[in-house]
Amino acid sequence: MPLMALRFWSQKQRMTNHATVLVCIPSRYHARRLPGKALLHLGEETVIQRVYKQASLTNFKTIVLTDHPAIVKSIQSIGGEVVYRKQKASNGSQRIFHYLSEIDNTVDPSTIVVNVQGDEPLLNPSNIQRLVKCFSEKDTCIASLYGDIVSPNQYAMAHRVKVNVSCGLATTFERIIEHSDKQWHKHIGIYAFRWKTLKKLIKLAPSQREILLSLEQLRWMDNGYSIKMVEGFSNGIAIDTATDILEARNFLNS
Repeated sequence: MPLMALRFWSQKQRMTNHATVLVCIPSRYHARRLPGKALLHLGEETVIQRVYKQASLTNFKTIVLTDHPAIVKSIQSIGGEVVYRKQKASNGSQRIFHYLSEIDNTVDPSTIVVNVQGDEPLLNPSNIQRLVKCFSEKDTCIASLYGDIVSPNQYAMAHRVKVNVSCGLATTFERIIEHSDKQWHKHIGIYAFRWKTLKKLIKLAPSQREILLSLEQLRWMDNGYSIKMVEGFSNGIAIDTATDILEARNFLNS
């Protein structure tokens, strides 16, 4: 199946007030639920290769950040840009912070950093564009995406995070919802923030809600940060389980 074809905005630089955009794809080899998932094959491509190719369709600078040489090799084999660091990171935001801190003197504080999860092989590139567009509004601090919950079963799936949205902002995130409500949506786990904002977010101590649910974004909200939510294309499949990889293969073969 060919990569998703899209018509991108020709005036994207005007749209972002000429800000630089950097798309980062943190990819950890030893994933807790499905170790080595980045290198599982979807036809002729690995998961991480497909994520990289999809993100690169935006024409923004795109880079994979990893802790494992096999992932480096996988990305280099398709001519992609990748950085290898053994340094441990508790989450993707921290891995991005480690990388940008090393080159801080070359990165403008207003650079828009897009954090794309390395387990989203069906990523729609226009989702990245939608996030970047949010920063044409000066009050945007952090931006993320939501989509429709297509099956009632998803409310009980802890690995499918849900977000409650009101007036274009996230009010809270949950893993399991007992009662459906029109304000609850599927959270599409892509974030965007400026480099100067990420520096501040990294310094925040984990909040109790974050620790309870293992959701980093709750730390930000519990410290007074707003997360702007925009509707995205939500037909992507995050690879968290063996069932997910089979579903993604079936989708690509259909």
